Amino acid sequence: MTPERDRKWHRFRILSGVAALAILAVAAVPAVPAESRPSVPLCRGITLEASSLSSAGNGKGDGFQFTLRNDTSREVRLADPVPSSSHWYALTHGKWLWRASSGAGGSLLDATRERGRLLIYKGEAERVFHGSFTVKPHQTRRWVETEQENPVLAYKPGCPVCSYPGEREYRVVFAYAYLPGNEQKEEGLLACGIRSKPVPMPPKPSKR
Repeated sequence: MTPERDRKWHRFRILSGVAALAILAVAAVPAVPAESRPSVPLCRGITLEASSLSSAGNGKGDGFQFTLRNDTSREVRLADPVPSSSHWYALTHGKWLWRASSGAGGSLLDATRERGRLLIYKGEAERVFHGSFTVKPHQTRRWVETEQENPVLAYKPGCPVCSYPGEREYRVVFAYAYLPGNEQKEEGLLACGIRSKPVPMPPKPSKR
């Protein structure tokens, strides 16, 4: 090997060693597993149903009627408001695709598991939640709420491409997921989450 080729080979080995160390350093940084993020399981025996008022044709404007059922043998306490978040989907080429979410808590920890755990956002929760209410065993609570009363009910795309021209069919899933922090010291709040079935929305008018 000539001196020139020897110098080139030496530089190559140094650069290769630096690259290898960089790869090892990246590999040594542990990824944050999804399971380590704050979440709660879905409740059993406690369900939330919803229907769009505008689709019911009762003339009350944009809003929803909610039904919370407690089919358990114990009284449950929930932080207000319920729902705490909404998750919107649009029908595109035969598939329901996510378009927007708003509120605090209730997103799926694993988007492929519809019956999986629900994420909690403590920072948002402290801002959104206020007060609480109870539902007795085997009782039902019904109420009507508008976007003005509970802003999380509104459809709020968070990016320019989250609402595509031509989409008219939408569904919304309402959710509740809340875990009080140590600073709140409130005992007895429901320690599991709730997600409604998809609620069909009235088709949006076509843009001309």
